[in-house]
Amino acid sequence: MDSWPRRFIAYWFALWHLRRPPLATASAQERACWCRDHCGTFAGRWFALGAGLWLVFSTPFVPYAAVGIVGIVGLVMGMWHIAWQILAQGRAGPPPIEPPAEFPRPDRQADDDPDRDDGKP
Repeated sequence: MDSWPRRFIAYWFALWHLRRPPLATASAQERACWCRDHCGTFAGRWFALGAGLWLVFSTPFVPYAAVGIVGIVGLVMGMWHIAWQILAQGRAGPPPIEPPAEFPRPDRQADDDPDRDDGKP
C-alpha cells in the first residue's frame, strides 16, 4: 500500500482485501473465514460514518441533501458488509473457541477439591 487512495479503499472496503494476495488465491473456505472475522469491522466503520452524517444532516445547521444521501449510502454499505459477514458465518461455521484456562486461586490448598467453590473443606 504505497498511495493514499489504496489506503483509503483498504480502510473502507472488504472486497479490496479479498481481491488482493494472499486472499485472491485462497480457497473459498479461507476467504469465508476471513470475511467472517473481519467484515464486522468494515460494517462498523460504515455504520459510524452513515449514522454520523445522518445525524449531522438532521440538524438545522446542515441543510445540504448531499450529506443526508451520503449518510444513507454509508448505512447501506454497513448493511452490505454485515450481510457478507452473516453469509460467511453460514459458509465457514462459527469461529474456533479456545477452552477455558485454569487459573490458580490463592485461597485454595493443594488438597482441596477443585470442584468445590464455596471455600468449605
